[in-house]
Amino acid sequence: MTNYPAGYVVISIQDASRSRPILIDAWYPAAADAEKPFDYKPGLGRVAENAAVVDAVLPLIVLSHGAFGAARNYSWIAEHLARAGYIVAGVSHFGESFVYGPARIDPKYALQPWHRPLDCAFVLDYLLGQSRFKAVADPARIGGLGHSSGGATVMELAGARLDLAAMQRYCRSEEGRMDKGCQYAAGVVSPTPQMAEAGRSFKDDRVKAIVALDPALGPGHTAESLSSITVPVHVVGAVENDFLPYESHAARYARIIPGAEHTRLTSGEGHFVFLDECKTDTEANGVPLCKDREGVQRGAVHGRLAETIQRFFDLHLKGDRPGLG
Repeated sequence: MTNYPAGYVVISIQDASRSRPILIDAWYPAAADAEKPFDYKPGLGRVAENAAVVDAVLPLIVLSHGAFGAARNYSWIAEHLARAGYIVAGVSHFGESFVYGPARIDPKYALQPWHRPLDCAFVLDYLLGQSRFKAVADPARIGGLGHSSGGATVMELAGARLDLAAMQRYCRSEEGRMDKGCQYAAGVVSPTPQMAEAGRSFKDDRVKAIVALDPALGPGHTAESLSSITVPVHVVGAVENDFLPYESHAARYARIIPGAEHTRLTSGEGHFVFLDECKTDTEANGVPLCKDREGVQRGAVHGRLAETIQRFFDLHLKGDRPGLG
């Protein structure tokens, strides 16, 4: 298997129909090896910035980040997939992501999840039709990868439909009161029209395989829609979760989606083990983003998961096209 250098470029576009900026972190197989150390702030990586893309037909992965994060927080898996022959388009969602500036973060977006799959669909349109990758990205081999709220986003691209009222009922329940994800919606009012908007189908038939890392909104996605998902899905869940109760989120998706593969992390890994290794003291609802439980080695977890994720995408996005990207 070819091991390419990892190229990297940041692309800024605008969805004029929604007056919405979209920042894309794109990793890809580079034509020449010019990798250098790179600071994603706070994570560290190694990429060839703005390098030319290889002349090949390549599968494409759209990547969606967790709540109030950024696509560049997942360079560990994005760089790995780029070196393995994938274009990875990381979408940073306006209103949630710090990359647009702290003044533009708005808690109301916690209850407006429909913006996220629309962002992803717009990015796919752009990459396939207008970007530097349009000649090499294979529209028949597209996958989705997401963590937490991003995991829920790619589930919706696969056909999951959200009942926001059901999610709110869960958050008022005894179990929901222990769910750190529910705190994002505290004090945010969601009128009926927003509930209807959230419940739309955002299924994108271009997306052929899904990997969801500790996906959020588990109690809110309807069992009927989850049981109707037909694309291959791999769910990774941290069983000893410090943020999202495992049984209500990752385990529920894995249990209901037909044929879903499921990787359980059972050695004390928390919800934020899926972020790049980092050293800041930042917390989300009281849970550290960078500090893992004693005995958990984040880099080693990433190494194992990267191989698992690549094997899954190789099987479902390369298996029928041998010899390509």
